[in-house]
Amino acid sequence: MEGGHPIALDNDSFGNDAYGPTAYAPQGGGFGAEPYPAPPPAGIPPLPPGGPSATPGAPRAVPAAEPPKDRAALAGFLISFQDDPLGKHWVLYQGKNLIGRAETGQKVDVPVAHGTTSTHHATIDCEGGRMILSDLGSTNGTFHNEEAIGFQGRRELRDGDRIRFGGFSVIVINVATRS
Repeated sequence: MEGGHPIALDNDSFGNDAYGPTAYAPQGGGFGAEPYPAPPPAGIPPLPPGGPSATPGAPRAVPAAEPPKDRAALAGFLISFQDDPLGKHWVLYQGKNLIGRAETGQKVDVPVAHGTTSTHHATIDCEGGRMILSDLGSTNGTFHNEEAIGFQGRRELRDGDRIRFGGFSVIVINVATRS
Protein backbone atom coordinates (compact mmCIF):
# COMPACT_ATOMS: atom_id res chain seq x y z
CA MET A 1 0.00 0.00 0.00
CA GLU A 2 2.43 2.62 -1.04
CA GLY A 3 1.20 6.11 -1.91
CA GLY A 4 -1.37 6.52 0.87
CA HIS A 5 -4.90 5.34 1.29
CA PRO A 6 -6.17 2.86 -1.34
CA ILE A 7 -9.09 5.09 -2.34
CA ALA A 8 -7.06 8.31 -2.40
CA LEU A 9 -7.08 10.05 -5.74
CA ASP A 10 -3.47 11.16 -5.74
CA ASN A 11 -3.32 11.99 -9.44
CA ASP A 12 -6.82 13.40 -9.95
CA SER A 13 -7.27 17.19 -10.11
CA PHE A 14 -11.06 17.00 -9.52
CA GLY A 15 -11.79 18.73 -12.80
CA ASN A 16 -10.49 16.21 -15.26
CA ASP A 17 -12.64 13.14 -14.92
CA ALA A 18 -13.57 10.61 -17.60
CA TYR A 19 -16.28 12.95 -18.90
CA GLY A 20 -14.08 16.03 -19.19
CA PRO A 21 -14.52 19.41 -17.52
CA THR A 22 -18.04 20.64 -16.82
CA ALA A 23 -19.56 24.09 -16.78
CA TYR A 24 -19.56 23.92 -12.99
CA ALA A 25 -15.89 23.03 -12.61
CA PRO A 26 -13.66 25.70 -11.06
CA GLN A 27 -11.90 27.83 -13.62
CA GLY A 28 -8.59 29.60 -13.46
CA GLY A 29 -6.60 27.40 -11.11
CA GLY A 30 -8.83 24.96 -9.24
CA PHE A 31 -9.96 25.17 -5.62
CA GLY A 32 -9.43 28.48 -3.84
CA ALA A 33 -9.03 30.51 -7.02
CA GLU A 34 -11.56 33.17 -7.91
CA PRO A 35 -13.91 31.82 -10.62
CA TYR A 36 -14.43 33.93 -13.69
CA PRO A 37 -17.96 35.33 -13.94
CA ALA A 38 -20.06 33.83 -16.68
CA PRO A 39 -20.85 36.21 -19.53
CA PRO A 40 -24.39 37.60 -19.47
CA PRO A 41 -26.94 36.11 -21.85
CA ALA A 42 -27.17 37.72 -25.29
CA GLY A 43 -28.91 41.10 -25.24
CA ILE A 44 -28.39 41.79 -21.52
CA PRO A 45 -25.61 44.23 -20.63
CA PRO A 46 -23.22 43.16 -17.86
CA LEU A 47 -23.59 44.68 -14.39
CA PRO A 48 -21.23 47.56 -13.64
CA PRO A 49 -18.55 47.12 -10.97
CA GLY A 50 -20.18 47.69 -7.60
CA GLY A 51 -23.39 45.82 -8.39
CA PRO A 52 -26.87 46.88 -9.51
CA SER A 53 -27.01 49.98 -7.31
CA ALA A 54 -24.04 51.43 -9.23
CA THR A 55 -26.13 51.61 -12.41
CA PRO A 56 -26.90 55.26 -13.21
CA GLY A 57 -30.57 55.99 -12.62
CA ALA A 58 -31.15 52.73 -10.71
CA PRO A 59 -32.70 52.94 -7.24
CA ARG A 60 -30.13 52.79 -4.47
CA ALA A 61 -30.44 50.84 -1.25
CA VAL A 62 -31.61 53.08 1.57
CA PRO A 63 -30.36 52.40 5.09
CA ALA A 64 -32.99 51.34 7.61
CA ALA A 65 -34.70 54.33 9.14
CA GLU A 66 -36.78 54.79 12.25
CA PRO A 67 -40.19 53.11 12.17
CA PRO A 68 -43.05 55.38 11.11
CA LYS A 69 -44.43 57.52 13.94
CA ASP A 70 -47.91 55.97 13.60
CA ARG A 71 -46.55 52.47 14.30
CA ALA A 72 -46.21 51.34 17.93
CA ALA A 73 -43.23 49.43 19.29
CA LEU A 74 -43.40 45.71 20.01
CA ALA A 75 -44.25 44.90 23.64
CA GLY A 76 -44.85 41.15 23.62
CA PHE A 77 -46.90 38.21 22.41
CA LEU A 78 -49.80 36.04 23.47
CA ILE A 79 -49.27 32.37 22.60
CA SER A 80 -51.82 29.54 22.67
CA PHE A 81 -51.59 25.82 21.99
CA GLN A 82 -55.25 25.18 22.82
CA ASP A 83 -56.67 24.86 19.29
CA ASP A 84 -53.42 24.26 17.39
CA PRO A 85 -50.73 21.87 18.67
CA LEU A 86 -48.14 23.84 16.65
CA GLY A 87 -49.17 27.05 18.43
CA LYS A 88 -50.78 30.31 17.48
CA HIS A 89 -49.60 33.77 18.45
CA TRP A 90 -50.78 37.38 18.54
CA VAL A 91 -48.54 40.43 18.73
CA LEU A 92 -48.93 42.96 21.54
CA TYR A 93 -47.81 46.53 20.85
CA GLN A 94 -47.09 49.41 23.22
CA GLY A 95 -50.40 51.03 24.15
CA LYS A 96 -53.86 49.46 24.47
CA ASN A 97 -54.46 46.02 22.89
CA LEU A 98 -58.14 44.97 22.64
CA ILE A 99 -58.93 41.25 22.95
CA GLY A 100 -62.27 40.01 21.60
CA ARG A 101 -64.09 37.35 19.67
CA ALA A 102 -63.02 36.88 16.05
CA GLU A 103 -65.38 37.21 13.09
CA THR A 104 -67.94 39.48 14.78
CA GLY A 105 -67.29 42.43 12.49
CA GLN A 106 -65.77 44.36 15.41
CA LYS A 107 -62.18 45.59 15.16
CA VAL A 108 -59.97 43.95 17.79
CA ASP A 109 -56.19 43.68 18.11
CA VAL A 110 -56.26 40.07 19.34
CA PRO A 111 -59.09 38.15 17.63
CA VAL A 112 -59.88 34.94 19.54
CA ALA A 113 -61.99 32.35 17.70
CA HIS A 114 -63.65 30.78 20.73
CA GLY A 115 -67.33 30.81 21.68
CA THR A 116 -66.70 31.71 25.34
CA THR A 117 -64.83 34.92 24.47
CA SER A 118 -66.89 38.12 24.47
CA THR A 119 -66.93 40.51 21.52
CA HIS A 120 -64.93 43.06 23.59
CA HIS A 121 -63.54 40.78 26.29
CA ALA A 122 -60.46 42.46 27.77
CA THR A 123 -57.53 44.80 27.14
CA ILE A 124 -53.82 44.57 27.79
CA ASP A 125 -52.22 47.99 28.26
CA CYS A 126 -48.49 47.91 27.54
CA GLU A 127 -46.42 50.87 28.71
CA GLY A 128 -42.66 50.46 28.92
CA GLY A 129 -42.07 47.07 30.50
CA ARG A 130 -45.45 46.95 32.30
CA MET A 131 -48.51 45.06 31.08
CA ILE A 132 -51.91 45.59 32.72
CA LEU A 133 -54.77 43.16 32.00
CA SER A 134 -58.29 44.62 32.35
CA ASP A 135 -61.61 42.79 32.03
CA LEU A 136 -64.20 44.75 30.01
CA GLY A 137 -67.26 43.25 31.70
CA SER A 138 -66.99 39.93 29.86
CA THR A 139 -69.72 37.32 30.15
CA ASN A 140 -67.49 34.33 30.96
CA GLY A 141 -64.76 36.12 32.93
CA THR A 142 -61.06 36.80 32.60
CA PHE A 143 -58.58 34.73 34.61
CA HIS A 144 -54.96 35.45 35.53
CA ASN A 145 -53.00 32.32 36.47
CA GLU A 146 -56.38 30.55 36.94
CA GLU A 147 -57.64 33.18 39.41
CA ALA A 148 -60.65 35.27 38.33
CA ILE A 149 -59.77 38.97 38.15
CA GLY A 150 -63.44 39.89 38.61
CA PHE A 151 -65.94 41.89 36.58
CA GLN A 152 -63.97 44.85 35.17
CA GLY A 153 -61.00 43.81 37.34
CA ARG A 154 -57.33 44.59 36.64
CA ARG A 155 -54.06 42.69 37.12
CA GLU A 156 -50.42 43.36 36.32
CA LEU A 157 -48.91 40.70 34.07
CA ARG A 158 -45.45 39.17 34.18
CA ASP A 159 -43.55 37.23 31.55
CA GLY A 160 -44.84 33.63 31.44
CA ASP A 161 -48.20 34.34 33.11
CA ARG A 162 -51.26 32.46 31.91
CA ILE A 163 -54.47 34.26 30.95
CA ARG A 164 -57.83 32.71 30.20
CA PHE A 165 -60.49 34.65 28.27
CA GLY A 166 -63.62 32.66 29.12
CA GLY A 167 -62.46 29.19 28.14
CA PHE A 168 -59.54 30.18 25.87
CA SER A 169 -56.04 30.09 27.40
CA VAL A 170 -52.89 31.99 26.37
CA ILE A 171 -49.37 32.52 27.73
CA VAL A 172 -47.88 36.02 28.02
CA ILE A 173 -44.45 36.77 26.56
CA ASN A 174 -43.18 40.22 27.60
CA VAL A 175 -40.31 41.18 25.29
CA ALA A 176 -39.85 44.61 26.87
CA THR A 177 -38.48 43.01 30.06
CA ARG A 178 -36.12 40.62 28.26
CA SER A 179 -32.62 41.78 27.51
